[in-house]
Amino acid sequence: MNKLNAEVNGTGEGIAPGGYRGSSAATHLRQPAATYDDRLAELEIENSRLHRLVAELLIKNQQLRKAD
Repeated sequence: MNKLNAEVNGTGEGIAPGGYRGSSAATHLRQPAATYDDRLAELEIENSRLHRLVAELLIKNQQLRKAD
């Protein structure tokens, strides 16, 4: 079975979300600016949360090393 048949038989290999194939799929899936801005805000919040978590873990790690 060749690659084309694998895509046709429902395995979904090589098919981007939304059913588009190939590297040009991203140009067809552009989101509206409002959705993009909302997602960007979510990612910034998540990034801040992760930075705080890393800082807390570093402090805990230092405390555990000092206890030895």
